Amino acid sequence: MCGIVGVYNLNGEPFPLCNIQKMASKIQHRGLDGKGYYVKDNIAFAHNRLAILDLSENGKQPMMSNDNKWIIIFNGCIYNFLELKQELISLGHVFTSQTDTEVIVEGVSEYGTQFIEKLNGMFAIALWNVEEKYLVLSRDRFGVKPLYYWFNGDSLVFASEIKAIIEHPDFKVEVNLDSLNEYFTFQNQFSFNTLFKGVEMLPPANTIKIDSQTEIITHNSWWDFDFTKSNNNISFKESKDKTQALLKQAVERQMISDVPVGSYLSGGMD
Repeated sequence: MCGIVGVYNLNGEPFPLCNIQKMASKIQHRGLDGKGYYVKDNIAFAHNRLAILDLSENGKQPMMSNDNKWIIIFNGCIYNFLELKQELISLGHVFTSQTDTEVIVEGVSEYGTQFIEKLNGMFAIALWNVEEKYLVLSRDRFGVKPLYYWFNGDSLVFASEIKAIIEHPDFKVEVNLDSLNEYFTFQNQFSFNTLFKGVEMLPPANTIKIDSQTEIITHNSWWDFDFTKSNNNISFKESKDKTQALLKQAVERQMISDVPVGSYLSGGMD
């Protein structure tokens, strides 16, 4: 678990380092192994690091691609990063860390943001294109890692937790009454709105892009469940064996770490 925070002022106004530091401090509990900032003109990124892969300073974020075109902050873990890394090495990419973060930023440098669709893992990603001046946010297929954003027309503010967004100097706390009604009715939130007026959660398997030219948020939903393709010829035993193999593969993939690994076991009917 790491914490990411960012501000993009579409009106061109600089965002002070002290402000992004204050915002990031509200979610410092998400990563106590390091702090990192990228502040340049009207873009500001902050990262609270929980070191899982490559505990050295080489894994520090924000991280820049080798071609100096992309800046990334990232929360999560990519389970197939070693396979993707070998693919990128074969294309001439050079790596200075053992992190999955560097694989993402180099992959986007090679293939564009559609590289995100190759990732097997849980993630909330923010990417800034240094040359073309646009921001990209993306979230994993199942929405394991949280990512919230607030857009007031002049600034897009995002974070792993809403409490960081609240610290933005222009944010005024108001209750979203529709969301409150939804929560009291169903004891849950079924939309991607939140109880804070104007703050939305990025849907799973969604990538958004915004720049100062269009000044609109463009959504790209790049994955969804597909239950239309069924195989009626497979036997019960084959189904059982395949399920067991896939479960074992998933557990093995998720045990990649340079620190001790633990697991949560949940019971009940949830």
